[in-house]
Amino acid sequence: MAGPVPSLASVPLIEVLPERYRTAVRDLCRTADDLDSHRPPTDRGGWHWYPANAVPPSRHDRGISHLLLDTAVTVHDAGVDWLELTLDIAWSPASNLVVSAAVEVACWCAQDHNMHPVREAQWEVATAGELVEAFAAAAATVRGWLSTGPHDPYTWRRQAGLPDASIS
Repeated sequence: MAGPVPSLASVPLIEVLPERYRTAVRDLCRTADDLDSHRPPTDRGGWHWYPANAVPPSRHDRGISHLLLDTAVTVHDAGVDWLELTLDIAWSPASNLVVSAAVEVACWCAQDHNMHPVREAQWEVATAGELVEAFAAAAATVRGWLSTGPHDPYTWRRQAGLPDASIS
């Protein structure tokens, strides 16, 4: 993993993205800049990239993501409890890319899973144009969650039927 860097423009996307997606770089950076401008003032921000994953994996194990790029927008951080909105690009089993947006909360299960995605959206893409559209849709989804909330992890956990700190 490399990063974090404050702007997607600082990520060497030419080295991370497969060749067929590289014409999307300028549009991805523009969309990321817009998303970054909506981050809460307390969010540390930053983009991470995974140069070791630039080539599609030879196999896909269930539950394992082969990330190329990601960011997390921290909405709530109380030390041991948190709520983040994530956007990432990873490999699909079909060797296309998948753009994902998610709401993630800290886990309070008896077995600590670290976090739970309580809301997710995904777009599998095969072309640079589809990548631009999916990345814009994922960024808009994250901005929507930022603007409408809720901004506490308790409400999201309750809606997902997950245990909360008070009952674990």
